[in-house]
Amino acid sequence: MKRWQAGEFGAPDTVLEKAEVPLPEPGPDEARVRVLAASVALPDLMTVQGRYPLVPSAPVSPGQEIVGIVDKPGPGYPFPAGTRIMGNSRTDIAIGGLAEYTLSPVPGAMPAPAELSDAQAAGFPGSYHVAHIALAHRAALRKGETLLVLGGSGRTGSAAIQLGKALGGTVIASARNEDKARFCRLQGADHIIDLSEHDLAQTVLELSSGHGADVIYDTVGGETYAQATSAVSRGGRVLLVGFASGKWGQPDAQHIRSSGWKKRAGGTAARALARWSSWPSCYLSADAPVVCAYWRAVHFRLGDGITFP
Repeated sequence: MKRWQAGEFGAPDTVLEKAEVPLPEPGPDEARVRVLAASVALPDLMTVQGRYPLVPSAPVSPGQEIVGIVDKPGPGYPFPAGTRIMGNSRTDIAIGGLAEYTLSPVPGAMPAPAELSDAQAAGFPGSYHVAHIALAHRAALRKGETLLVLGGSGRTGSAAIQLGKALGGTVIASARNEDKARFCRLQGADHIIDLSEHDLAQTVLELSSGHGADVIYDTVGGETYAQATSAVSRGGRVLLVGFASGKWGQPDAQHIRSSGWKKRAGGTAARALARWSSWPSCYLSADAPVVCAYWRAVHFRLGDGITFP
């Protein structure tokens, strides 16, 4: 079989090569999966560059998230051969998803909803799982609150816009140009701030009548984070989700103390178990099929016993 992999860290266009490798054999709680599609995101770039903490040494193989057909389930894998699943690959042991076959571990694996194409399903669990855990559990976004999404045109940012609306929030999204602003609008954002034209903090305060953002979902970090947190409401929640700018947001202890806001790890700090259940109502209109499939297809039962639809 063929797999894209790199024997050393470096720029993807320099170190990645398509190699002939043996079919991987599944161990307990994993399955060999015939890959239909794989996503490529920031963690994959970081993996190849040697900057991803969960993959400390080469060789590496990107393609962390996949959709595919179960080819050979190992002991304890819950889905039989022939099941179309979405989930993770084993990039941690250089068996990534940019390949004809990969290994799928039980954590994160679930049947792919029929509504989703292969391309949609490939990047679906990471984007919507992170956004759901962050907004519904870590921040407990409530109906009527204002949500500010930094980097709303990105994969998890766009998921946060959609899920923020589904939870009843008023969503403000930031973007860097008109094309990205238009995309955020299509995801359902109530307001878009084009950072090339407007001051972020001032505009957030204007749009919220001086109240500020109750929840900030930060996928950007850096200076954008600093600007956004100057417009957080008292008692607001700030979710550190990503660092597309290349630098994590840096909380200021004095600012937190004086403003009374709370810093939360966006998704990775929460543990969740996916479970299938009855299909709840879809909160969005039919023009948002991906998020509708999410809400209809899967619930997350959290460690504290609370289940969010």
